[in-house]
Amino acid sequence: MSFLALARLANVYSYFGVVMFSVSAVRADSSLDAAMDAVAPGIRKWATLCLLKPKSGPDAPMEFDWIDYRDTGHRTDFWPASTVKLFTAIAACELLHAKQLPLDTTTTFAHESGGNWHTDCARTVREMISEVFRRSSNEDYTLLLRLCGIDELNQSFLTPERGFPATALMRGYTADAPWRYGQKERQRITLQATPTLAPVVREHQWSGRDYGAERGITVLFSENGNLTSTRVLCDCLRRVLFHPDLPREERFRISDEQAHFLKHGGPDGFHGLESHLGPQGPTVWQKAWAEVFPRAKHYQKLGLISNYALDLCCIDDRAQGGPCFLLATALNAGHATRPREGEQLASDLTRAIALWVQKRH
Repeated sequence: MSFLALARLANVYSYFGVVMFSVSAVRADSSLDAAMDAVAPGIRKWATLCLLKPKSGPDAPMEFDWIDYRDTGHRTDFWPASTVKLFTAIAACELLHAKQLPLDTTTTFAHESGGNWHTDCARTVREMISEVFRRSSNEDYTLLLRLCGIDELNQSFLTPERGFPATALMRGYTADAPWRYGQKERQRITLQATPTLAPVVREHQWSGRDYGAERGITVLFSENGNLTSTRVLCDCLRRVLFHPDLPREERFRISDEQAHFLKHGGPDGFHGLESHLGPQGPTVWQKAWAEVFPRAKHYQKLGLISNYALDLCCIDDRAQGGPCFLLATALNAGHATRPREGEQLASDLTRAIALWVQKRH
């Protein structure tokens, strides 16, 4: 079944609400393929590029031009690493929005063992999301996964109807207490908005259903694994960053305030997707775009493990009269790759795409 067929409009009934989803046609471009082929020849690559088209009029809707690198945009045969942490941040916001709870809601986690409940830790949702973006926290990502629950997340959010074909989240990224998600243990999450309001209590226990295996996991884990595609990653980022400007049927079920926080972060040191150059200048990842669009706004979620490196980002240079585009790339090269690490290769790939866009703008 094609991506467009999978993404037909449908109703989904859950605490996440009802979302209707559609995607424009995706095309190929041989010149982009050639530009990407020149980076790390011989290393497998996957990518999707999404360019914001100039508006045809002041009241015209946003339009996007989608390009896949060769036939890789819909493929899931790579490990998505930390990029999928964005999914849990959005799902957590949807959960709060449905229950009319603020981002500063304190979330207390407990698990059942030996017939008794054991309290693990407490965090606000704002803190967990911020740490996922600030330092790609494996602990906070795993807590967000616990908050949503594997079954609810995969049955009601990560579905084709919601814009997530062939996507699953099954695995937390830490086995350390108190953050770990013991899948076979019953979970109790207490959501306390203020000391004077009654708490909202969620309890769940994984059914044992392996959504990763059902949806085609092939990389690193044959069961209980995470998978998605570059096309899904790129569109997910698009729907967050352009939330208030999109048709209502394309938006996630989050508030404008939540979308703004996911995009920009907030005061008191809270982080969102927006990336800022530090006093020491751009990092390896930031050089990829800063050398081509030095004054652009930049939003990013990275992924890096031993044998995969991923860049999910948006480069917005419209204030300087330049382009605005999003990309999701993956390479079969990570921090264990020699002689050049995947981090540098992923940066080179993003830079090659940025130069290609600049040339055609």
